[in-house]
Amino acid sequence: MKTFIIFLTFLFSTSLLAQNLSWSQLCKLDTRLESSSGLTSLNDGQTFWTHADNNSPAEIYEIDVNCNILKILKITGVPKRDWEEITADTNGNLFLGDFGNNNNNRKDLQIYILRNVEQLTTDSIIPEIIQFTYGDQSAFPPNAATRNFDMEAMIWYHDSLHLFSKNRTDPFTGLTYQYRLPDQAGSYTLFPIDSFKTGNGPMLFYWVTAAAIQPLAKELVLLSHDRMWFFDQFEGSQFFKGRVREIILPSYTQKEAVFAGSNAHWYFTDEYNNTIRLGGNLYKASLETSALTDSEAQDKEMQIWPNPLRNSLEILLPHFKNTEFEQLDILDIAGKCLIQITIDHAQMHIPLEGLSNGYYILRKTSGKLKKQIFRYFCKTE
Repeated sequence: MKTFIIFLTFLFSTSLLAQNLSWSQLCKLDTRLESSSGLTSLNDGQTFWTHADNNSPAEIYEIDVNCNILKILKITGVPKRDWEEITADTNGNLFLGDFGNNNNNRKDLQIYILRNVEQLTTDSIIPEIIQFTYGDQSAFPPNAATRNFDMEAMIWYHDSLHLFSKNRTDPFTGLTYQYRLPDQAGSYTLFPIDSFKTGNGPMLFYWVTAAAIQPLAKELVLLSHDRMWFFDQFEGSQFFKGRVREIILPSYTQKEAVFAGSNAHWYFTDEYNNTIRLGGNLYKASLETSALTDSEAQDKEMQIWPNPLRNSLEILLPHFKNTEFEQLDILDIAGKCLIQITIDHAQMHIPLEGLSNGYYILRKTSGKLKKQIFRYFCKTE
């Protein structure tokens, strides 16, 4: 098991918090699930239900925390186009979202209701069907500036399903739209009930690829490939009216599935990338939050400039101690380490002429506990 202890700082409203994120790779997914794009559980993470997208069979899989496949359930009587999310209610029912819409041109968006799957005595099920359209979409596809009708994120909460759009606008607006619909079979026309701006871009860092909610703790997560947005202190289903914190994850991989367990435990899967040979795993993360006693000092623990850069990067480490291990790594957005440097001064000049234009991750590791801090930068001409 690979475990990373990451020290993250992030800003919400005017308060700075320190976040300890314990991140563990639990196991390698079966090859049939290397494109896992949904994750949920009916028993608080003792086992999980997941599925693959793309051209995989019309099946969902129950797996344990060692990635062993315990059960395969065939979904019959309906087509499989682009399954992107799975969630569960509190009555043993699963909801499977066939609403992937990369080109923003689908008119056959559906959610399949899989009733009482743990009580089934057969290996197949004919689902009930929810059909829906977006009432604010009039062109298929719309113009590039309004292409925000892809969907990969869904939760069940208080007898309703909530969807969060995957933004493909150009120029990128950073908005995810929240939709709500009944959890019963039928045909519905949806309009946004709220929106949240994840960031200014680039798109690959700020679109929403999955969602999960812990109803007892009233905590919602929206996921992207290398970060998640953590919402709490909300009323009802007004998730975006509560407190929000952005949490950077250990690596950039194609994360498209998250489940919220009890006791601040969160589970993730990512898709396997054959080119860089990363992903295709089940992970577990735990969060602990405490207020900083010196927020300004923590915020300045590692400063970088210029950003974007052309030829070199300047790094200032005000709390540098020559008595303990400290290391800098530069990684690509897939998490592959490209450059490794031992820190020997409080200010470092890093020549980067050899890097191609693009986005990179700067990781600082220090101390016996291997505390890590991340910064992102962009190299341009």
